[in-house]
Amino acid sequence: MNMNHTRSPVRQAVLGLLAPLIYTSSVMAMENTVESTPDVGLIPYIVNGSDASVTEFPSMASLFIDRIDYDGVYSKGPYCGATILDNYHILTAAHCIYGDESAQLFTVVIPQLEDTSLFPNGNIPKVRVSEVYYRTDYSNSINQLLRNDIAILKLEASLNLQSSAETVIPQFDTYLNAANDFVAVGHGDVETGVEGTTLLQQVDLAYVDTANCKAVFGPLITDKQICFNGDGPNNGLYGGTCQGDSGGPVFWKSGSTYEQVGITSFGPATCGASIGVTSAFTEVFDYKDWIADVTNGSIDSTETVQLSATEAKRAAYSGSGGSGGSVSFGLIGALMLLGGYRRVMSR
Repeated sequence: MNMNHTRSPVRQAVLGLLAPLIYTSSVMAMENTVESTPDVGLIPYIVNGSDASVTEFPSMASLFIDRIDYDGVYSKGPYCGATILDNYHILTAAHCIYGDESAQLFTVVIPQLEDTSLFPNGNIPKVRVSEVYYRTDYSNSINQLLRNDIAILKLEASLNLQSSAETVIPQFDTYLNAANDFVAVGHGDVETGVEGTTLLQQVDLAYVDTANCKAVFGPLITDKQICFNGDGPNNGLYGGTCQGDSGGPVFWKSGSTYEQVGITSFGPATCGASIGVTSAFTEVFDYKDWIADVTNGSIDSTETVQLSATEAKRAAYSGSGGSGGSVSFGLIGALMLLGGYRRVMSR
């Protein structure tokens, strides 16, 4: 999550610095690399955040690459965040998994992880992904501001968690009010290029309406995206998300309940930049019917892409030395994907 950043709130600067908030990882090659101009920056954690507890946010989950049983390779940290829909389904951002065969085949989900240093040797539960679902109208381009950036991962086995671990999706969009309290959670960088901590972080955010978000990021922002700014400046930066936070949640505090209103998608290349918006999210409410259809097994091929991971595919991939896909960058270089780059891989 973003800790601090200083940047003039000029839209022209933003149009050159958008980036996905994913982590990088490389063995011989970069996994899920983002094609970008030299100006583009990518950022991993929550900025100006504080330690978070999975007791307070039990639906939090983390995505790791785990090829240990195949070629000894694994990610040193989570490449994206996620949330628990039920014991067999996980909600995340499409850009975390799109076009990356390694992620599609070898992702493991670790629920309720506070300290990422426990992977891979800690005594923690992990479950492999068996199927990936994302929308046919997803745009894997920062030029299109990652339109419909949402994905669901189906698991090979149950997480065996209580229903209290399932994320709560609002039934109405009455939360769209600057007076409401919102909080983003993730394992991303604390500022651009600075990991800072292995502990789960949270940061308070303030709602930014669509008109003001468009003033910063341009007219392609849709009403299916939701934007926020953070408190600050603190050391020159405003609170927000950063690289590594992609796919994770932003919650609305509705009384004593946290309801998930967004999925971390992108933000300024400089995490916490003072441009009026520090984070942009896919608005979950607008996809609640699609989420229900996928989790109930009602897959419509005209609106949903379905990919499967099998042992045969994993064995073939690990024996071929394959590498991942890419997120398309073009004209716009000032947004960052909050998860798209993989962390460094190890053996």
